[in-house]
Amino acid sequence: MRRLLLLAAVAVLGGTAGAARADNPQLIGTVGTGDAFSIGLSDANGSPVHHLDPGTYTLLVHDRSALHNFHLAGPGVDVATDIEGIGDQTFTITLSDGTYTFQCDPHSNVMSGVFTVGTVTAPAPAPTAQVTKVAGSVGPGKKISVSSTLSGSSAGVFQFTIADKSKTDNFHLTGPGVSKKTGVATTGKVTWKLTLKRGTYTYRSDAHPTLRGSFTISG
Repeated sequence: MRRLLLLAAVAVLGGTAGAARADNPQLIGTVGTGDAFSIGLSDANGSPVHHLDPGTYTLLVHDRSALHNFHLAGPGVDVATDIEGIGDQTFTITLSDGTYTFQCDPHSNVMSGVFTVGTVTAPAPAPTAQVTKVAGSVGPGKKISVSSTLSGSSAGVFQFTIADKSKTDNFHLTGPGVSKKTGVATTGKVTWKLTLKRGTYTYRSDAHPTLRGSFTISG
């Protein structure tokens, strides 16, 4: 009889704790939809979070990419999803007066946000990351190229539009953190949105390695 009473008490306590978590205001973090360099934090109504009252919240993170993660940090809080992991993850967090940052750790220079809690003044919205557009091509014939103005550019986000006009060569871009290519036997146009870091990048044909070029990204 005593054991039955103890089990009943545990069940009641467990149900109460679950209800308390369910009653917490919900925040929703989203990162990497379609492997894009995007990250955001909204409230239960879908509005972007800029300022919150202190208190305990339930944070639901939709981590949709093995390239990115969602990391929230600030006074008393430091929670993150795995970079390689994909899926939904829930955290219970208690926010106090101060400034909080959410970011993708590998790409924090272009994927981050900030909000304030309590008496701290809300910050101005972060500027939209600038995207540099780059044109590249391979073929027809034995030629391969990218925009002549690319070398010496600063690190950041670049949108490459590659025109593959050859059925015997492809366009393969490699460098720090990047390896993207078109097919050797296929033609067409592709678009890549890439974060380039400081260093040297090479573009070449895998079928004919002497068909190549390079450019350097500054810090």
